[in-house]
Amino acid sequence: MKQERIPPRFRRPTTLIGALLVALLAIGAIVLLTQDDDSPVRGLHGDLVVPTNTDDGVAATPAFRFAKATRKVVPTSGGGIKRRQREAGERAEIAARTILDGLYTEGFLDPANWTRGEYASAFGGFARGARKRAVAHPGLLTAGARAGDRYEEILPVAGRIDTRVLVARGGRPTLVLSFVRFSAVATGPEPVTFRSTGQFFFERDRGSWKIVSFHVTRADAPREPA
Repeated sequence: MKQERIPPRFRRPTTLIGALLVALLAIGAIVLLTQDDDSPVRGLHGDLVVPTNTDDGVAATPAFRFAKATRKVVPTSGGGIKRRQREAGERAEIAARTILDGLYTEGFLDPANWTRGEYASAFGGFARGARKRAVAHPGLLTAGARAGDRYEEILPVAGRIDTRVLVARGGRPTLVLSFVRFSAVATGPEPVTFRSTGQFFFERDRGSWKIVSFHVTRADAPREPA
């Protein structure tokens, strides 16, 4: 079972934030572990994913996005959640979810990447330090360097995301924690079911949300050849 953790770079660590992070991690893990991991993934327009080819006969990338399980805005200063905080939290959650949609699409589903075993495009949503570690461990976040020899097709099965957004007193989101479960099936000479469970920490980096830390566990399962 593969695991990797990159320590988050909290700019202003406090006892309150530390306690919140521990509680949120526990809540997120419980929510994800109780989700039905066999529910079908739906495409960008709500339709079930169907394999397609481009005009030149090359396999197209299957449509994929994480199904939102829950989103919670958590104030770091106590008190109730105001409308401005909720709206800011929603925007932050959408930004984080979009990055993770791209990460798993580029890392597992895009034939242009996995047939060549090259995944540079998957890591565009990482901050510099986290990107360096992710690139150094491509087998953790991708279909692997030899995917082109092992598989003929990779299709998504399920993807769920649970998000917590921490907001400061003024309503500005300071940290996003996303918990994801992803599965896909690969057919070919070495068929397998990919299963990935991940925790991703996002902070603002030069005005954009970036992954600054992650902890991912893989539990892939071999399948019988068709």
